[in-house]
This record gives sequence, C-alpha cells and structure tokens, in this order.
Amino acid sequence: MASTTIALAEDNRDLAGVVRAGAVVAILDGSYAIILYSWILHLTTSARIFQGIAARLVGKGSFEGGAATVALGVLLHFTVAYGWTTGYYVALRTFNGLRSFTASAAGKIIAGILLGATVWLAMNFVVVPLFGGKSVVPPNWQFYSQLVWHMIAVGPPIVAIVRYGRR
Repeated sequence: MASTTIALAEDNRDLAGVVRAGAVVAILDGSYAIILYSWILHLTTSARIFQGIAARLVGKGSFEGGAATVALGVLLHFTVAYGWTTGYYVALRTFNGLRSFTASAAGKIIAGILLGATVWLAMNFVVVPLFGGKSVVPPNWQFYSQLVWHMIAVGPPIVAIVRYGRR
C-alpha cells in the first residue's frame, strides 16, 4: 500500500511537471510571436496570429470568426505545446539513455537545444504543411529566427521542467 502511495505521488509530480512545462512553453512561444510580429514589426495583430493557427483547422473563415476563433487558436497553440511536452515525457520514461544523458546540466542544455530545433523543424516542414500551411524556408530570416527561438525557449524549458524517475 505504501509503495502505491509513493508511485501515485511521483506520477502526480510528473503530471504537474508536464502541465507546468506545456504552459510555460505555450506562453513563451505565443508571447514571442505577439511581441515580434505585432508589436515590433507591426505585421499583424495578436488576434490574427491565433486566428491564423485556427485557420489550419477551420480554414480562412477563421479570420472573420472574432473572439471564438482567437480562442480556438489559443487552444490549438496550447495543445501543440502540450503535445511536444508529453512526447518528451514519454521519451524520458521510455529511454534510459535519455534519462542518463539529461541527468547532468550539460546534458539538459544539449537535449533542450536539440528538442527545440526538432520541434521547429517538425512543425515547419511536417505539421504546418499537413494542415495546409506553407513552410518557412531558408534563407528567410524568419526561418532562422524561429529556429533559434525554439532552441532557446521551447526545448530547454521542457527539458528543465519535465522529470521522470529523479527529483
């Protein structure tokens, strides 16, 4: 009975880490898009950023959908962040080598950078095109900006926050 209680407590801490990491990544990544594309470059509005995400699911009509499609875009953005975070957690549970590698600070940094690059490349070249969007290709500055951003503020927070088998 005591071991079941300990296992449940560890599972709850694992879940809490996944929830925290997904939220942190979604907020950081969404903030980056808003700050860069709305506030600095004045290329779009915050609402249209999230309506653009919703458009991958419901089509171009999302831009006339008002607050409902903004909310859908935010929900989809968080869903993607939680998907990558959950994927990392599953990999951490599955692969002893990954757990060993990320036991050191240097391993966490390297894994975070690689995870961030993987997220950007997979989203840009696989997920977005699958949902009717266009990839950003080099030598476009946005490609490199997004790649570096994901290597700093997407992968590393996931690796830093998500835990399994060690506290």
